Amino acid sequence: MSLKTKPTFFELLKQSFRDVEGGYDLLAPKFDQSPYITPEVILIPFFKKLREEKGAFDKGIDICSGTGAASVHLVNLCQKHFVALDLSQEMLNKCAMKVRRLNVEIDLDFVKADALDMPFNNEFDIAVSFGAFGHILEKDENLFIQQVHKILKPGGHFFFITTGKYVWWSLSLWKQRLFNLIIGMRNLLISPKFIMYYLTFRLPAIKQKLESNGFIVEVLDLEFLSDGFVKSDLTLIKDFKMVKAEKPVTE
Repeated sequence: MSLKTKPTFFELLKQSFRDVEGGYDLLAPKFDQSPYITPEVILIPFFKKLREEKGAFDKGIDICSGTGAASVHLVNLCQKHFVALDLSQEMLNKCAMKVRRLNVEIDLDFVKADALDMPFNNEFDIAVSFGAFGHILEKDENLFIQQVHKILKPGGHFFFITTGKYVWWSLSLWKQRLFNLIIGMRNLLISPKFIMYYLTFRLPAIKQKLESNGFIVEVLDLEFLSDGFVKSDLTLIKDFKMVKAEKPVTE
């Protein structure tokens, strides 16, 4: 598939009949041209704020890195070691190509693994994740948070972007609910299931889950350069918040 063209309707349809891993393996060559990649208008202010909040640190991980939209930012803040983790090997391969082109002089690892079973313990100063929470079922959110807590060093931080609740008349709310309904029906009729739902991992509920799993949580405002919206779900950029979750030094 061409690297410069968007995925076609039929390619997206074919992807939707796979599970998450197989679907993203198929989509990887064109993922950067799809509306699902996290835009720079969000990533740039996010990593500017991360630098202000955390300063220098040794080791960072991009959880569910995809093709590396966030990885190319995070790797430049790591002083010793950077890790990208994803379930899809093809997405991870694209991420590795992008990161290695930067010629950073630190250790790099690209790990194929499930975010619900990460092969690390007390290793990272920083963890970030973008665009992946819809692949985590609500019943597994506590497990995912526990995994993030496990891989962070004491005093380490988990940073991510989310939104609060939408007003009932929001176009974004109803578009995302419709998408969830279609995916739910698909998963009732077709196996294997493709887990991807909107309206997940949101404030204020996710703040409470983080705190109940041992994190100290702060919600931060970002200075966005645009007041537009994310094409994939019509979410207004100004509605996004940055969440800073700290693993305490002593527990």
